[in-house]
Amino acid sequence: MRKIGLVLGGGAVRGLAHLGVLKGLEKHGIPVAGIIGTSMGGAIGGLYAAGISADDIERMLLGTPKYRFIDLGLRQRGLLAGKGIPQAVNRLLEQHNKADLPIEQFPIRFKAIAVDLMEGKQVILDRGDLGTALRATTAFPGVFAPLMIDGRMLVDGGVLNNLPVQEMRNEPVDFVIAVDVAREHEKRPPRSMIEVVYRSYSLMTAERKHSSLHLADLVIRPEVGQYAAFDFTKAAECIEAGETAVEQSIERIRTRLLEE
Repeated sequence: MRKIGLVLGGGAVRGLAHLGVLKGLEKHGIPVAGIIGTSMGGAIGGLYAAGISADDIERMLLGTPKYRFIDLGLRQRGLLAGKGIPQAVNRLLEQHNKADLPIEQFPIRFKAIAVDLMEGKQVILDRGDLGTALRATTAFPGVFAPLMIDGRMLVDGGVLNNLPVQEMRNEPVDFVIAVDVAREHEKRPPRSMIEVVYRSYSLMTAERKHSSLHLADLVIRPEVGQYAAFDFTKAAECIEAGETAVEQSIERIRTRLLEE
């Protein structure tokens, strides 16, 4: 069987559809050889690549009170300090006896994408501690504080590359699937300061995303555009949308996997 490389982009709450996609692939017995993710796609993909099942990730996400992901940090260049994310990740890894497992020893090859604000360049995180990598790739500018490490100021990789398909093309895989959860431009006004920032961010990254999609062998688009990016009450619906999208694409996936 051909090796699948999965590219998971950012999308805030809509990015939970990535978890549904992984659940759908698991259901049909389709293994993933490599994952590259940005922002929420990096968070979901990293946990899965570490060997934690999609069902266990879902139970953690839906069962954890949202306030445990949030820690105020007004003095740290963001509304939120962002420490709650790696703490939640580490708790899940400990429950599965994987707390000391570095990324380079994961059963599935994994890379998280971040951006160094000091150099203005993309950074690929594929070694060491998963919690640190996910803290960097989910540091949405203006909301979560950047991660300061090794002289670098790291933020959400979507600033430069929200769907890193080209990076997967350099991996030892045969078939690249990109999961696009970004909503096309909407005309209703943003409802909060965070939505203003996120909408602006999405517009700036849209052209690069469309270019990246052309490099994928297959694009899966879960129907999550109707959900607001930070409406955590729609987490279960977004996960279900990912599962549904796989069901709609499963015959195409199977056909491509059997090609020589």
